[in-house]
Amino acid sequence: MKRPERSIHLVGTLALVALVATAASAEMEVWTAPAMTRVQPESAPTGERQIAISAARNEWEPFQVIVTARGEALSDVTVEATHLVGRRRRIARRNIHLFREHYIQVTRPSYRCDTPPGWWPDALIPFENPLGGSFGEAKYRAQPFAVAAGKNQPIWGEVFVPSEARPGEYKGSISIRAADGQRATVPMSLTVYDFTLPSVPSVRSDFGSVSRAAPQHGLEAGDPAFLPIEERYHRAMIAHRIMPAAPDRCHPRGLPDGSIDASESHGVLKHYIESLGLNSIRLRRGAPYDDALGADRATAIQYLRNLQSYLEANGWADMAYFYVLDEPNDAEAYERVRQWAALIHEGSPKLKVLCTEQTITSNPEWGDLYGAVDIWVPLWALYDEPTAAERLAKDEELWGYTALCQGKEPSPYWQLDFPVLNYRLPLWINWRCGITGLLYWTTVYWRQTEDPWTDPLTYGRERSRGYNGEGSLFYPGAQAGFAGPVASIRLKMIREGMEDYEYFRILAERGGNEVADREVRAIGRSWFDWDTDPARLMEARERIARAIEASGGR
Repeated sequence: MKRPERSIHLVGTLALVALVATAASAEMEVWTAPAMTRVQPESAPTGERQIAISAARNEWEPFQVIVTARGEALSDVTVEATHLVGRRRRIARRNIHLFREHYIQVTRPSYRCDTPPGWWPDALIPFENPLGGSFGEAKYRAQPFAVAAGKNQPIWGEVFVPSEARPGEYKGSISIRAADGQRATVPMSLTVYDFTLPSVPSVRSDFGSVSRAAPQHGLEAGDPAFLPIEERYHRAMIAHRIMPAAPDRCHPRGLPDGSIDASESHGVLKHYIESLGLNSIRLRRGAPYDDALGADRATAIQYLRNLQSYLEANGWADMAYFYVLDEPNDAEAYERVRQWAALIHEGSPKLKVLCTEQTITSNPEWGDLYGAVDIWVPLWALYDEPTAAERLAKDEELWGYTALCQGKEPSPYWQLDFPVLNYRLPLWINWRCGITGLLYWTTVYWRQTEDPWTDPLTYGRERSRGYNGEGSLFYPGAQAGFAGPVASIRLKMIREGMEDYEYFRILAERGGNEVADREVRAIGRSWFDWDTDPARLMEARERIARAIEASGGR
């Protein structure tokens, strides 16, 4: 049995039922591919003609169906899913979401990428408006769609398994129809495992602000009209198990005497935590805190004490941290981190200090940050296992992050033209290394003067080193007819990795830590050494799932 994709274990036991007009000059061929396979316009069919996926309860699982035009072009192609039906049980069609994969042309490969220029599927245009109702005016629509002669059009699908679903096998199908009457039906089976993933992720994260998205929706970041759109981006992030930086309106106002006013912010922060599932709160500096290293230190201490008391009273203190400085790279920056940390630890010892720096000191002449930093966030390429183990032994936290294509040895780079496995794999290596968090600087790094839907070179355009898709995991939905985000395939793979991590945690909590560690180490050996075959990752995931079930289910 072939198990290539996390959700899409495509097996060869079911036959594709296809009614094709033999006399037609345009012949529709329909096939399937694993979700970790990027299907380019002229990729050869895999030979698979069915979908077989597996998932826990409260988990999403993806699959791909590809429509190919043999001979002449196809027009007005539509795709539809059925309910998934099991023995005296059903997963309704509303839990199956379909998207048309949008191709974007890479003309200049990312730095350190060996893949030649070409067309890559990435943006996922939804079949149904996430906001409900019909779409507005749109440049890009999901269906009906055309397929150029000799080309492919992949469809991304994903199934959400409700938390009340019974374990076992469910069956349904995906139907495809073209304007000339050609039809195809792809059989689909889903195996539901007998355990449930938590709604709030075990991995904490910070994927930054989405304020840069405002201009692509014709607004300014501070415009009140952007607030509901901003929340839609935040909802989409949390639904994919990554966290936004808590927006400004979540934070209590610092007053000149060091007190705080949460009258306007409390309800918003509570909504984000209790309704949306925010599990990490990046704290901003209040007014007295801004001058804390100057003459107003006493007031800042009072502000920090009040802030800690407020968060503790609501049970939120363990989520909170101060992101004191980004990538300190000289003696002065190191000293500034130490000064901020000393102030925070004095005023609010239960609130943590986060710094994007590795656990081994960059330069001994700068001193170190031990005792100052509570949450270490080393670049994957600068991870140092001996000193990381020392920090973990002191009950400090380790997160990880990536940016650009740094390091002497390649790590799983997050650019559009690298394998999508790279977006899933880091959560496996996180588990192996005891890393419990993930940071990325933003999901919406779009230049106002360029179109993210057609130009992937988001960073380094004027430099010798360019980076496709850097800082960009969403596309602006305005071009797809709604005021919200369009997810990328890369974002979906991050969610898959986050869900994988829950498998490891659940098995470890049931006494299977040795099994989880063995399976994970075989796939993600280090930040510089991993198995590049997605099929083997899927095989390991299934063994872990079966070990969880063997431990007692639910």
